Amino acid sequence: MVLVAGALVATMTWVVEPLRVRSDSMSPTLAAGDHVLLLKTPWAGTIHRGDIVVLDGTGWADRAGKDGPVGQSRDGIDAAARIVRDTSLVKRVVGVGGDTVGLEDGVLVLNGAAVPEPFVDLESVDGVWFGPVTVPADAVFVMGDARSTSVDSRDLGPAPLDVVEGRVVSLGPS
Repeated sequence: MVLVAGALVATMTWVVEPLRVRSDSMSPTLAAGDHVLLLKTPWAGTIHRGDIVVLDGTGWADRAGKDGPVGQSRDGIDAAARIVRDTSLVKRVVGVGGDTVGLEDGVLVLNGAAVPEPFVDLESVDGVWFGPVTVPADAVFVMGDARSTSVDSRDLGPAPLDVVEGRVVSLGPS
């Protein structure tokens, strides 16, 4: 029995972690109060476009001061960094190293082609233009599904892979 308890504690410490979503930035996919299961890095494996990941907000905020997004003001980067500091963020990966990412009239454009995203309310981001930017090899470009309210790579720049805490492997309402 002690071995089973020890194995469970080790698994919950280093491999998987249940988390509660704290914001609506991933709505409608995830809402505040929903529970997810996080497969931690390095067990999460390679991160791909479309994956939902959890990021260390403090680590990202610290790096945004040096590698902030092109065209973002210093004040804008600092304001976004204050919001994400001391939090874990749940976001969708929309671009990986080498990809070119932009928004044209609210529509995600990846490597020059529009990407269908049925989970994004395009009316709420109608008229939004961003980029394009190229994602560094050691980073991912992340956005919340609730694009009009999400603090994400548009504000802080691509997220370095070393701030990715893991990949969400189970979604569900509370």
